[in-house]
Amino acid sequence: MMKRLFTATLLLMVPLMVLAQSATIMSMARAELDKRGLSETEVRARLLADGINVDTIQPSDYAAYQGRIINILNQMQAEKANAGAPADTAGVVKREEIAPMASTELVQTTMGEASAEASLEKSLEESKVSTTAGNDIYGHALFLGQSLDVFRTTDGAQAPDTYVLGEGDEIHISIFGSSQTEIHQRIAPDGSIQPAGSSKIFLKGMTLGQARSAIRSKLSQHYSFRQDQIAVTLSTARTVSVSIYGEVGVQGGFTVSALNTAFNALAAAGGVTEIGSVREIQIARGGKTHTLDLYKYMKGAVNGSHYDLQNGDVLFVPVAKKIVTVDGAVNRPMRYEVIDNETIADALEYAGGPTLTASRDYVQLQRRDRDHIAYTDYDLKQVMDGKQKVILQNGDVVSLRATASLEEQYVAIEGDVYFAGRYDIRKNHNLLTLLANAQPRYTAKTDYVFIERTKDDETVEVLTIPYPGISGHPDVELQPRDKVVVMEQASYRDVATISVNGEVRKPFTRDFGLNDRMTIDQAIEYAGGIKSTTFPVAYIFRKDVTNPEKMQYIRVNLEKDGKTTLMPGDQLNVYDNTKYTNVGEVSVSGAVKNSVNITYDSSVTLHDLIMMAGGFDLGAAYDRVEVFRVNISKTDEVEYDLVTLTVDEEYYPEDPNFQLQPYDHVVVRRTPNFATGRSVEVNGRVKYPGEYVLEDGRTHLSEIIQLAGGLLDDASPYVTLIRNYKSRGPIGVNLNDMNRHKKEMNSDPILMEGDVITINRAENTVVIRTTGTRMNQYIPEEYTADQKTIVYQGPHNAGWYIKHYAGGFDKYAERRSVTVTMPNYQTDGTKVFIFRKYPKVQPGSVITVKMDQDKIDDRNRKMEQPKEKADFEGIIAKGLSSITSIASIVILARNLSK
Repeated sequence: MMKRLFTATLLLMVPLMVLAQSATIMSMARAELDKRGLSETEVRARLLADGINVDTIQPSDYAAYQGRIINILNQMQAEKANAGAPADTAGVVKREEIAPMASTELVQTTMGEASAEASLEKSLEESKVSTTAGNDIYGHALFLGQSLDVFRTTDGAQAPDTYVLGEGDEIHISIFGSSQTEIHQRIAPDGSIQPAGSSKIFLKGMTLGQARSAIRSKLSQHYSFRQDQIAVTLSTARTVSVSIYGEVGVQGGFTVSALNTAFNALAAAGGVTEIGSVREIQIARGGKTHTLDLYKYMKGAVNGSHYDLQNGDVLFVPVAKKIVTVDGAVNRPMRYEVIDNETIADALEYAGGPTLTASRDYVQLQRRDRDHIAYTDYDLKQVMDGKQKVILQNGDVVSLRATASLEEQYVAIEGDVYFAGRYDIRKNHNLLTLLANAQPRYTAKTDYVFIERTKDDETVEVLTIPYPGISGHPDVELQPRDKVVVMEQASYRDVATISVNGEVRKPFTRDFGLNDRMTIDQAIEYAGGIKSTTFPVAYIFRKDVTNPEKMQYIRVNLEKDGKTTLMPGDQLNVYDNTKYTNVGEVSVSGAVKNSVNITYDSSVTLHDLIMMAGGFDLGAAYDRVEVFRVNISKTDEVEYDLVTLTVDEEYYPEDPNFQLQPYDHVVVRRTPNFATGRSVEVNGRVKYPGEYVLEDGRTHLSEIIQLAGGLLDDASPYVTLIRNYKSRGPIGVNLNDMNRHKKEMNSDPILMEGDVITINRAENTVVIRTTGTRMNQYIPEEYTADQKTIVYQGPHNAGWYIKHYAGGFDKYAERRSVTVTMPNYQTDGTKVFIFRKYPKVQPGSVITVKMDQDKIDDRNRKMEQPKEKADFEGIIAKGLSSITSIASIVILARNLSK
């Protein structure tokens, strides 16, 4: 009962006028669609495909969509009517089908400029439906792409010199010579303009180029300027009304800018149909008819003024009489329209001419003669030269074939020659001539050459041919596609490498002939000579050339064996003398200014070593200089000795007999408990803030506060101690606990150098974070914040403060997470043992509570589950949307009957 009552209540909320009219509107919509044989579903789908969503159209925008929707409904109705048409007429727009569409879109010649632009926009948008996709007759696609832009009167497009002026054109004249002026005139009905101070200048019927000369000549009588100091432009072109009929997308009247040619106007009408002519378009003007040829227009063979538009022009596109096909080896194979007396040569010219691979002695004509097809071959060269004229007929197919025979008439040469590549076999039919033209290098092998000969089955035979002309060897006749290979002598040479490595100035590795030789002295000289640190003994690594896996190692004395001969494959290795000498090293570190590590020398004393280190550092212990000494034995384990010395102010040891030994490591110790910079900083509410020196390593916080004169009356007991030692960070201290337990580690911390103690002023406020509370539910939206600050109300717990000053806990708050953070960053949390015990709040504290994410996730899951209750608001909204969309279609469609 309650559910039905709730539904009735929702229905009563719908505007009564809409409900009362919905049945009538839907009835009208269905009647209109039934009359056209259409359903609402298919109309919606078609409109959406064309980018029109009737559900989103506002009533104020109905007029803007009227033309497009009318056109779509007409198309759908025509498609329904033609569903049973024969297959051979598919895609052809017939005149009787176009007429109903054009009758409602006819543009009146009395329209103003703005109306002309709007009507032209509509024609451009709607005319596309009348031509057939996939049109492949040359010239048809020109009307459907972007090649023919239609100029509007407000385009500001530049008029060509061939533009013919007429009544309504606006001329702008700029003079910028000794005389300067700007003249803007509209051509009057009598065809003239009359600038101030001048007689009339008659321009009607002139081209723009002719008008410039006439204006320049006339105004030169009244103004002073050079020929290059006057500019005459067409600022605004007049509009003309033309009628277009025949095989076009949309027939009827159009108002366009006079800047357009006749072909631009045809583009505005959707171009020609699949069977429309582009060669014999007729334009009627003043009782005379002229023929327009798109092919000549595209070639620029006729002056552009022949295609201009005048008011009242009538364009008629007849059916094309002759269509021929050009295919094969041409640059643009497709279908072409030809006119009377045009030949195969004309069709090939339209197709862009033969390709480079076209056979020059062959062109075929395929012609259908009633019940059979005849094939006739002609000589392409004679056809193109005009010696043989073949008049084309409707349906003819002209074919050119490609040939690869020229590709095969070559010979090639590669290898050790200056000019490798392919050569004409007619001029290089023998081997000797080809070699002479390719010019072998001086390094070429000249006793034999190789010929790779490709047989008819594409297998390759390799022929070894004695070099012709040498020792009476005969020449050889070459065959097409032969490839001659000239080898280089170096490829037949047995070589190895010789190298010198190690302690020489320029180590090298170079090729070496098997019969070549080089002495050790020569090799070292070639390597730039030996270094001063060279060990006198070197080794030759010698490979067996016949068996490289075998290696021989030969010891040589560089001073005595310099005449020893190196062989191909040898590697001379020269070694560093320092690798064979153990001189050792000594070092000093610890409380010295700079640690030092040097090579051992018996002349260096302990005094010298310390002086090299810059002397002792502050705090060094003169009586604690330790020497760690390594005792190396050739047979026993290595032992380490520790020698402790005392030195004087000049760093001389008390034992005058002490000598350093190789590998000694001297360490200078520091005085016990010595340290510099042992100070702390005290800031804030003490009598004497500043830096204080720590007397020893056991100074407590209470002692430093006492040195600072003690606390001021308003000092907060919550102190923050920042420890910089090892970047420990802030440490919270409670001065009340410190005073009760002085010099106890857990309450009165021992200070370290670098500590910064900050004692703030005592606060009497408490901060409550809003997260997890109901605080923002009771505050206006413009005042909501992340936290709330209140006056301290005494030592109550955090739950008490949230209840009395934050509206209590949020429904999804995690109450066990309540924490209180003191001003010194000490934190106290909620304890749970049977009951929750919230932490006490102190002055300056911050209270925080988290949200229970598990509760929130559970709530979200429940909200995502489908509801069992009916969504009455959605149902009503959907019904109203349907009524509105159908009403939109009806309102738009009913305009057809007006």
